[in-house]
Amino acid sequence: MTKQRTPVESSCIRAAMYARVSSDQQAQQGTIESQIEDIQRRVQTDGLTLEPELCFIDDGHTGSTLIRPALERLRDMAWAGGFQRLYVHSPDRLARKYAWQVLLVDELRRGGVEIVFLNRSIGASPEEDLLLQMQGMIAEYERTKIMERSRRGKRQAAQRGLVNVLVKAPYGYRYIGKHEGGGQAQYQVDFEQAKVVRKIFEWVALERMSSHQVARRLAREGIVSAKGSRWCAVTVLKLLRNRAYTGQAVYGKTRTGEYRPRLRPGRGRPAQPRRAETRYPGRPEDQFVIPVPAIVSQELFDAAAAQVEENRKRSRHDEGNQTYLLAGLLECDCCGYAYSARGGRRFALQSAAGVKGIYPYYRCSGTDPRRFDGQPICSNKPVRLDRLDAAVWADVRAVLENPADLKREFERRLHGETEPDVNLVQINKQIASAQRSISRLIDAYESGLLEKTEFEPRIQHTRQRIERLEKEASAASDYAARQAELRLVLNHMDQFARQVRQGLDQADIITRREIVRSLVKVIKIEPEHVRITYRVSPRPFAEGRSRGQIQRHCHHRVRPDHP
Repeated sequence: MTKQRTPVESSCIRAAMYARVSSDQQAQQGTIESQIEDIQRRVQTDGLTLEPELCFIDDGHTGSTLIRPALERLRDMAWAGGFQRLYVHSPDRLARKYAWQVLLVDELRRGGVEIVFLNRSIGASPEEDLLLQMQGMIAEYERTKIMERSRRGKRQAAQRGLVNVLVKAPYGYRYIGKHEGGGQAQYQVDFEQAKVVRKIFEWVALERMSSHQVARRLAREGIVSAKGSRWCAVTVLKLLRNRAYTGQAVYGKTRTGEYRPRLRPGRGRPAQPRRAETRYPGRPEDQFVIPVPAIVSQELFDAAAAQVEENRKRSRHDEGNQTYLLAGLLECDCCGYAYSARGGRRFALQSAAGVKGIYPYYRCSGTDPRRFDGQPICSNKPVRLDRLDAAVWADVRAVLENPADLKREFERRLHGETEPDVNLVQINKQIASAQRSISRLIDAYESGLLEKTEFEPRIQHTRQRIERLEKEASAASDYAARQAELRLVLNHMDQFARQVRQGLDQADIITRREIVRSLVKVIKIEPEHVRITYRVSPRPFAEGRSRGQIQRHCHHRVRPDHP
């Protein structure tokens, strides 16, 4: 028999909610609003209120991964004891995989959180727990079947030459759906855009222009892309490689696979993407040609492709021929854009001896006026590539060759913190005792043994005591976790030193780059200094993917000699 909660008991509960939709399309269609409305009605029925900071919403995030911004905040808040009850529309909103549902439910329950699913109650009886488990497994099975059926259906439609599997039309075409196209989807040529497409192919094939030159000419003529923005070299290259312009659209050019982590997130982008997957080139056996109206001839397309390949071999704007030591790690401290070394870009420099030379530079992308309508947004200076590489490698090598310095730093952190004078086991017992006291006070008040004037101050005092004890317990747990991490680092320090001391003098550029990427998190270019942020994990060169997180970030400053 379920006990009916009284208003006084409900007022002690802080409620939270979690809602999620799987795609951006669902988010735009407002399907998440229906989940929120249903949850809000249930919360009001239970006599509770939802605070804005306890509404966790993931718009357009897949349930096939646990790396979701709102879910991460929810788990942190639950661990800190920020709420006591969580409302979710259904278990598959938490996660699509049954194993992850069990993990999250168990984690929240251990944190003292009561979970309320609108379509299923849990914990009331073994039968209801069994139904929840079956529902989770069925949801996972259903998702897998839907994906497989969708893949097979699209594959069969592509084999029949149906355009509707392509959906989005490239620049120069308009996509006509089945309702507008008389029962069959099709690509329709946009004549104004088709003129621009033919111009681009002719400029490359006949005038032998590069993709950057094409982008600059389009900007001078005031021609914008399909999104209404300036053309860039990457967009031009994608257009030149699209076989749809010869009348042969290809289905299956790309496929999704395991997420390939980046060295650092892009400017203004979160560290964890919405979808934990990466696009890869499709396999030849999975690609199918679908006929569409042609805009350029096959001869013109082949000539443009040959010129693109020639441009690549000449490395006009290709960085693949050179391996830069700090590629992907440099970031401008002024504007946040990346510093990069452009292949072939050189700046004339006169040395102190009066001899002029040509040197490669790392330069902030924010200083490139072509990217920002002719006006650069950053004034940070370029940095000599050779000097910055030498300064960073010298600093990294000093860290590698002197592990004693790192050991002293970690020992200082290990012994520098004052251990909280508390017993975690005893505190947990006191918290449990105080929670039982609250229950007894509520029962006494319901039975009429306590007046309201006596009940309110006593329960308020008990709640304050529980809050104080929880803060002490949290501080003790954090201290214990930090101490364990630092001891783990110290235990592996000698092994770490033996691994990295060997062969530093004979290391080639590839080996040096891998060492730098293993130890350095980011290098920020300031107007007068370069700040190196190290990441030192317990076993930075252990084989296989690390299962732990970065334990500490250490900041060093170096000052390479500017010209």
